[in-house]
Amino acid sequence: MHELCGQFGRITRLDILTAMHEGTKQAICFMRMERPEQEQTLMKTLGVGRFGGEVVFVLDLNVPVTAEEDGPSSQWAESNFF
Repeated sequence: MHELCGQFGRITRLDILTAMHEGTKQAICFMRMERPEQEQTLMKTLGVGRFGGEVVFVLDLNVPVTAEEDGPSSQWAESNFF
């Protein structure tokens, strides 16, 4: 996240929801930056939007899917980001 978003400013909040979609494990990221101008630049540059006031985007995770994970599911991920 620092590599992807750090060029736009400091991330002040980051929540990550992991999910399975069509056999692909994904991370749904909800984040806030220090200033609205930074969020606008990030959204325009990366082509992402807003949901419930948060900048949101989905990343496909390149990790193997186990049999237990196969099928739709989601869960909040723990983050030591800050």
